[in-house]
Amino acid sequence: MTAGPILCERLRIPPFDPVVLKPTQWATAQQKAKLGNAVLRFIALGMPAEKFTPALYNRLSNMFGFIAHYNRTGFAQTWFDNAATRRDFLDQVARYPCWGDPTFVWSDVEKEIGKRVRENLLVEAWTSRAREEQVAREKAELARLQAKHGGTATASNSSVPTVQLGLL
Repeated sequence: MTAGPILCERLRIPPFDPVVLKPTQWATAQQKAKLGNAVLRFIALGMPAEKFTPALYNRLSNMFGFIAHYNRTGFAQTWFDNAATRRDFLDQVARYPCWGDPTFVWSDVEKEIGKRVRENLLVEAWTSRAREEQVAREKAELARLQAKHGGTATASNSSVPTVQLGLL
């Protein structure tokens, strides 16, 4: 059983304002605001893979140092498969230095999204969730092994001898 998503609606407030964004040769300030708000909404909903639209894929695969991963499915499997991969996604968003002039790239949008992820402690929240999922997987594996081999878990008291490998 997996835990539900981590929701963070305040991430979306205030929405991106096109007035403060710089248009590029390829995107208007309004387009940047619309897609920036879509990214914030996606993160605020807990990054469900089924909400990862083609428009989000096309934009995110060109932001925060991400790459395309061949296609949208590959990107989603890499970054939104479980709590640990979502944590890694947000960690990259939060730590990315946002290089470039916003009149050529989306660095203005990247900076604001990264700032909001950091302010809302989303990396820390997803780190805790990833730990919880890991513990649950380990407990399930322990129960499976105990059922297979019988008995209860015990620590082995026998020590393993130290081995000195060659120094040169």
